[in-house]
Amino acid sequence: MVNSKGKARSQQPPPSKRKSILKLLPFFIIIVTLGTALLSQMGYITLPRINIGQSYKIPEEATVGVPSSYEFSELISFLESGSSAAPAIYTFYLGSGVGFPPMGLILGIDGVLKGMPTAKGTSKFEVCVKDVGGRSTCRTYSLTVNAASAPKKNSTCPTKSNPPCRSVENGVGVSGVVVPGSCDCPSDTTFAGMDNITAGGPYKICKCK
Repeated sequence: MVNSKGKARSQQPPPSKRKSILKLLPFFIIIVTLGTALLSQMGYITLPRINIGQSYKIPEEATVGVPSSYEFSELISFLESGSSAAPAIYTFYLGSGVGFPPMGLILGIDGVLKGMPTAKGTSKFEVCVKDVGGRSTCRTYSLTVNAASAPKKNSTCPTKSNPPCRSVENGVGVSGVVVPGSCDCPSDTTFAGMDNITAGGPYKICKCK
């Protein structure tokens, strides 16, 4: 093409449509992924769910009144096995219709079940994990909570008052004794109260019968 002054003007080739589409492709993938996840949450579509057939017994048994925790990160490996490029963001939640964890234990979205059990027994429940694309996998677990162990009694606990009840020590009659707080009152005495102030305590105050 020649301009009004007789000089040739170069003509720019039109931009390639294919290159433009390739530049926009990552944005399309993100929009489709987020849209699919949103439709799945709203119940309009059902995304693939990987079900792990057999249930799994958690080997680390819990105890009533003792803090306990268990991490379900192994579920992520089952979810990643179905994709070569699994998203790195996961959310854990309890499945429906199977059961609940033991009372006192709560499952966080980070996949950690923790808390302090309040009752003994075996509970069966389902734990699921979902990625940002909406794919999920679930597994049924069982966890046993044992009863709280009885506190060990002090082997040095006296079985009878010392000095003996109703005896006289240094001109003063013995009306009771004091024993460590972990001990039972001697058989010839009855519990009268606690001493939580004296150093080395707490102590039980036991009066003679």
